[in-house]
Amino acid sequence: MMIRKKIMNVFLFLFVSLIVLFPNSCSAKIIDLGYKSIDEISSLSIGDFYFDSITFRNFSDDMGIFGLSGIVKNEGETKQNFISIAEFYDADYNLISTLKTNQYVPAKEVNSYSNAANKSKIKSGYTANDIKYYKMSVEVKDVVTSATANANNNSYVYNSYDYVINNYNIDMIVNENNTFDITETITVYFNVPKHGIFRKIPLKNSITRLDGTTSKNSAQITDISVDQNYTTYNENGYKVIKIGDASKTLTGLQTYTIKYTYNIGKDPLKNADELYFNLIGDEWDIIIDNVSFKITMPKPFDKSLLGFSSGQSGSIGSSIVIYNTDGITINGSLKETLKPQEALTVRLTLPDGYFVGAGLALDRFSIFVIIVCVICVFIAYMLWAKYGKDEQVIETVEFYPPEGYNSAEIGFLYEGSASDESVISLLIYLANKGYLKIEEFEEQVLFSKSKSFKITKIKEYDGNNELERIFFNGLFRSGARGSLNIAKAKEIMQEAKAHGEKISFQAALELSMENSDAKQSVTAADLSDRFYT
Repeated sequence: MMIRKKIMNVFLFLFVSLIVLFPNSCSAKIIDLGYKSIDEISSLSIGDFYFDSITFRNFSDDMGIFGLSGIVKNEGETKQNFISIAEFYDADYNLISTLKTNQYVPAKEVNSYSNAANKSKIKSGYTANDIKYYKMSVEVKDVVTSATANANNNSYVYNSYDYVINNYNIDMIVNENNTFDITETITVYFNVPKHGIFRKIPLKNSITRLDGTTSKNSAQITDISVDQNYTTYNENGYKVIKIGDASKTLTGLQTYTIKYTYNIGKDPLKNADELYFNLIGDEWDIIIDNVSFKITMPKPFDKSLLGFSSGQSGSIGSSIVIYNTDGITINGSLKETLKPQEALTVRLTLPDGYFVGAGLALDRFSIFVIIVCVICVFIAYMLWAKYGKDEQVIETVEFYPPEGYNSAEIGFLYEGSASDESVISLLIYLANKGYLKIEEFEEQVLFSKSKSFKITKIKEYDGNNELERIFFNGLFRSGARGSLNIAKAKEIMQEAKAHGEKISFQAALELSMENSDAKQSVTAADLSDRFYT
């Protein structure tokens, strides 16, 4: 086995020497990486052609696959074809497998590199776990060398990112209700150990059309699935899908398949429908290479109204987008790499009524919230109806006499005589001033009850109005019969005349009432046919 290995090395040395000595006899160039431990990450360069982050991968336990992976970059002006040969050795440098691949890289582009196979390519009696070393040789066809290229530089600008997306494929099925079933296949190359990636999908969108009109929509994202461990949460207007394992870090190539349904609700246009969607949003902060997409519409459409744009937010250019239509299917790709925060957008104007039954669906949580709100409103209304109603306040109209006059005097001045109503108004007037109170009560009259009233003295009259004092004192002395008071008043007048004095009848009547027994309270029965006299 060792003899065979030495013979192969001698042959390879002679082949390379011939190319160096006779460069015009062959347009290809070969470079050999040499023996490398499977734990090493390697790089090599051939003029404007670079291989970086070459890593041994062993998935034989899970998928039966092993091999090399990395990134290849072509800084030349033409497409570069190359053949790579990977040899794998055990701990004693015995060759146990050889893999060969043919690839090409377009000018000024970066691609992923992979040279892998299944366990059937391993020599009988060995497994991929026996591989301890590898060698890699590359044959480049039609090499173009730039005068400015640094052939000794084994890294390039893409190494400044922790990871890059080598391939991004979108398969989008547009449904008749304006929802999108989306499958994204993302191939990522990790330059440094990472747990995984974050996929941020917007829950709100702002649309600026070519004619300058704008609109906004809210979206619902459902039926999320990922082929690896993931969790989801909402943050700053995005549905975030966190993909990866917190206990495991990754380097090199990784592929993620993400599926979800995107619902943007009803179309905002009045006289037309539209498909306006970011196939790739501007949320990514890394480069995205090899973008391809497939859009399947539910019904025929006018392909002349189909358009794309790519670049920073607000860009309308589509020069790097290549696409074609086949019936209701749109296939396309990008000729260049998307830089960080650059997006790819599809826009298609459709006939009014193209989408049917569009609208945001209510999820269980939304339904629960609505039910709780309705119940709370109902309970609040019932409590208000029972306890919250206030009695209607009726504003009373109140009249007050001018200062220094009571109600009876004003009535006399207005009417020219003292009517029963104006005199009785003194009762309310005096009660208002706190001299007495008026109470209603029921009394038994024969076989039925009737309502009556009682007037109770609160304090003695201490005012200066003579008429008010006579009225007040007369109320509570009306227990004696009025005719007796009149007779007594006449006696007082006669007695005064006998002594040569003159006294008016009113004064004599008042004196007769003062000599009567005063009460603290009187009723309607006490006043009837007595008080008016």
